Amino acid sequence: MNATSRIPLFAAAIAFALTAGCSDSQEPPKPGVATVSLVTPNADDGAISLTITGPGISNVQPASSAYLAYSRGVSSSEARVIVLGDLSPGVLATVDVADVNHLDQYSAQVLEVASRADAARASTSGYRLTLAASR
Repeated sequence: MNATSRIPLFAAAIAFALTAGCSDSQEPPKPGVATVSLVTPNADDGAISLTITGPGISNVQPASSAYLAYSRGVSSSEARVIVLGDLSPGVLATVDVADVNHLDQYSAQVLEVASRADAARASTSGYRLTLAASR
């Protein structure tokens, strides 16, 4: 076997390796529910406005019966949400997503926060939202 005849065999081996390495990307989307959790520097939050982005977002619900949640779908990939109540660190809301196995495609961002006395926070520094698959 000379060097010229080995080239097609080598190219076929590389193509097979690349195809085998990409098998996870062929996995079909798995619709599911994600939780949106709050990290807060304050103990008296009463309202938060946030946005959730990612493919196939729908059906935002409060995580607790002690919370009220209002949402508006801006598009199929963005929802604006307001959660009211005696907010505490932890799960604020749940949201249906198109692919619960790829939550890295989704994000949540704090827009505004108010205290329980209805005073707007001067800054959202120290606030953070995280998304996780609901169990």
